[in-house]
Amino acid sequence: MRTTQRKAQEVAERDQRLVRVALDMVCRDGFHNLTLGKLAEETGYSKGTVYNHFTCLEDLLIELSAESARRQLRYFQTIADLPWDGVRSVYGMALAYMRHAEVAPVLFECSITARTDAVCRLASEQRLKRRDLVEAQMAQVVGYAVERSVAEGAFDNAEVEAAVAVDALRAYILGYAAMHLLSRRFLWSGEEALDAGLKVMTSMISGLGWTRLAADEVAGLRREVAGIVDSIAAQYTSDGHFQ
Repeated sequence: MRTTQRKAQEVAERDQRLVRVALDMVCRDGFHNLTLGKLAEETGYSKGTVYNHFTCLEDLLIELSAESARRQLRYFQTIADLPWDGVRSVYGMALAYMRHAEVAPVLFECSITARTDAVCRLASEQRLKRRDLVEAQMAQVVGYAVERSVAEGAFDNAEVEAAVAVDALRAYILGYAAMHLLSRRFLWSGEEALDAGLKVMTSMISGLGWTRLAADEVAGLRREVAGIVDSIAAQYTSDGHFQ
């Protein structure tokens, strides 16, 4: 391996380690207690080395949100490869998004915080572009499922186009998942309220214009999607790599 390639690989591996340790620290101590100085102490790197990777704490937050997007992309790609029609793929991806919030709550919360203008203004252009690239890939996968649902006649809304409906659905899931994570006293939180949550999600999707699926079918999709997400999530090794 050439020296430049080896150095690039070392930088990438160090970047991954910093992100993994930062995620462990946030899980343990909360994001408000995370600093680049503490990250340097935890990893044994110098502060200069850490700052060579992340110019500010906002850079690190953007990278954590990019990691959240990379995991979602894997879930969506797996669903897109299944022999499902377009509308079931749309339902499946919505369910995967919600399941991701349940199995990786810290990453999900970081992705919400990293959406704010205050964070994006301070983050480096390089980190923002890295995240944007992953999210663009994710949007392509979702877009393909939506296009299939339209082509198959499973979407009908004279008021808004499918792309707007997808954005509305994403906003709903973000709001639902955020409330679910922030407070277990939320009306729909907990397994006992799962049936109500699925019914509301189904009403939301069908209200936006997609074909309404029967309750038992949505419940079946939810079980299958949960299995997919949990299986892929389990493939992340202790050092943060994907097997």
